[in-house]
Amino acid sequence: MKIVFVHQNFPGQFLRLAQTFVAEGHEVVALGMVRQCALPGVKYHPYQPVPGPEDPQHEARFSPVVPRLRRAYGVAHKARELARQGFEPDIVVVNTGWGENLFLKDVWPKARHVAYFEYYYRAKGQDLDFDPEFPVTNEEVIWRLRLKNSMQLGALDAADVAVAPTRYQRDTFPDYLHDRLAIIHDGIDTKRLVPNPAIGLQIGDHGPRLSRQTPVVTYVTRNIEPMRGAHIVFKSLPYLLDIHPDLQVVIIGGKGNSYSGQAPGGKSWYDHFVSKIDRPVDWSRVHLLGNLPYEQFVKVLQVSSAHIYMTYPFVLSWSSIEAMALECRIVASDTEPVREIITDGVNGRLFPFFDHRALAERVRETLEDKEKSAAMAKEARRIAVEHYDYETVCLPKWREFLGIR
Repeated sequence: MKIVFVHQNFPGQFLRLAQTFVAEGHEVVALGMVRQCALPGVKYHPYQPVPGPEDPQHEARFSPVVPRLRRAYGVAHKARELARQGFEPDIVVVNTGWGENLFLKDVWPKARHVAYFEYYYRAKGQDLDFDPEFPVTNEEVIWRLRLKNSMQLGALDAADVAVAPTRYQRDTFPDYLHDRLAIIHDGIDTKRLVPNPAIGLQIGDHGPRLSRQTPVVTYVTRNIEPMRGAHIVFKSLPYLLDIHPDLQVVIIGGKGNSYSGQAPGGKSWYDHFVSKIDRPVDWSRVHLLGNLPYEQFVKVLQVSSAHIYMTYPFVLSWSSIEAMALECRIVASDTEPVREIITDGVNGRLFPFFDHRALAERVRETLEDKEKSAAMAKEARRIAVEHYDYETVCLPKWREFLGIR
C-alpha cells in the first residue's frame, strides 16, 4: 500500500508506524517541515509554509489560525506536486495539531484520510483554569483557544476517520464527537524498556555515582514549567531531602517553554520556581541534567527508587507509561489523565496536585515500604505490557483501524 504520514516535525508520533510499514514493503511517504528525515526507506518531502498575512503587532492574537493556514497551504502545494507526478496514496495520516490536513482530501480524494487528534481546549475544567497560582487574566487567551478548536473541527470535517491516543484526550472533545474518535495509543517498546536492578549511573564528571542501593528520586519533563507540575516538585525539594541524608534528586528537563508560556518578570520558569522555595535546599544533592539522549533517560529511570510524574489535566506524557514499563515506583499527581493509567495503591501512589508536602510524604512511603512499592511497580509493568506495548497491542489496533493487513 501507499501510505503518507504528515507531521510538521516528522516523525513525531508516527515513528514506529512508519518503520513498521517500511519494513513490510509498503511505500511510505512523509511530508514535514524538517529539512531531512533519517528514517531509512521513507520517501520524505519537506515543505515550506506559504507566505501569509501576519501583522507583527498582532501575531500572538492570530497565531492559532494564521500559521496553521500557512502550513495547510504549504503542505497541500507539495502534495499537489506529487499528485501531478502521478502519486496517489491509499492512506493519509496527519497529526491535526498544526493545521496540515485541511486541504489534503481535495488533493488526494481517493485516499482514506486519518486525523490524529491530541487535545481539545476548554475555558473551564481542564488545563486553562486549573492552577490558581497562574490564573488567566486576559480573556483573549480563551479566544485563542477557541480559534485552535475551530481548526480542530475543520480538521475533523476534512477526515474520513479520526483517532486519539487516550480516553482522556478523546473525552476533551465535545460529547457529540466521541463516537467519531477511536482510541489507540502510539505504543511503547516494552521489550526494550525493562528494569535493570544492576544499573549504575555517573552524574557528570565529578558528581555521585548512583545505583539502586542509593535512594534516588527522579522527575522528568520536557521543560521545567507549570504544566507538568515542576513548581510543585521544586517546592517539595527541602522535604524530599529531609527523608534520608543520602537521598539524591535527579531532574530531567530543559529550561525553555513547551506548554506554559512565559514566566513572570522575564525570568525562566526554573529561576522563578527556585525563588519560591520556602526553605534552604542542599543543591549538591539535586542534579539538573537538562534534556538527555533517550538511552540516558532510560538509565535514569532504571536507577530510580521513586519516580515523580505530574501533569495538569492535559495530554498524557509518553514518559509516564515508559516509567511503568521500567517498573518505576511511581508517585503521581491525582489528575484525570493520570488516573487513566495509575490506580492509587495498585500500581502507584497518587497525591493532590498542589500539595508539595503530600508529594514528599508519598515518596517517603514509597522508599520505606519497599515490598509494597516493588509489588506495585511490577503491576505497573504488567499494565504497560498488556495495554500499551506497541508490537503486541497497539500495532494490531492500528492495522485494523487503517485497514492494513
